[in-house]
Amino acid sequence: MVADLPALVDEVAPPEWEDGNGHVNVSHYFTLHLRAAEESIRSLDLHDEYRRDAGAGTFSIEQHIRFLGEVLVGDRVSVHVRWIARGRKVAHAVSLVVNHRTGTVVNVLEMLEAHVDLTNRRTSEWGAGAAERLDALIRGHGALAWSAPLSGTIRVRS
Repeated sequence: MVADLPALVDEVAPPEWEDGNGHVNVSHYFTLHLRAAEESIRSLDLHDEYRRDAGAGTFSIEQHIRFLGEVLVGDRVSVHVRWIARGRKVAHAVSLVVNHRTGTVVNVLEMLEAHVDLTNRRTSEWGAGAAERLDALIRGHGALAWSAPLSGTIRVRS
């Protein structure tokens, strides 16, 4: 199911991630999600060169994180991003952390990303090229045979 999506992060949880409860601290889940989101944005050509050439970038404007299981030191995890929808100025995605020891999704970060004009720091419409790349990825992800685990609290409104 989630393996239908590329693993944008794949690593083993090191000892320094462990907290006082004997499992991986919550801050590391968030960092894993951010790394995967950055890689996904980079794969859409919306990263450094886009910021420089288009004077635009993406800002996270809404997030919802859910803990469905735990990761222990030594567990191999992978992170996968699925794009859900796009509006004129925003895009909706979900990032999933998989624990390979248990074979389950243990954490989900749902996010709404805004396209932002970096000169005036305001949301702006996606350029044609960015919109086309996002739409193609959203179509591909929408064709997957499984439903994304969405919270219902985040959605594209325009």
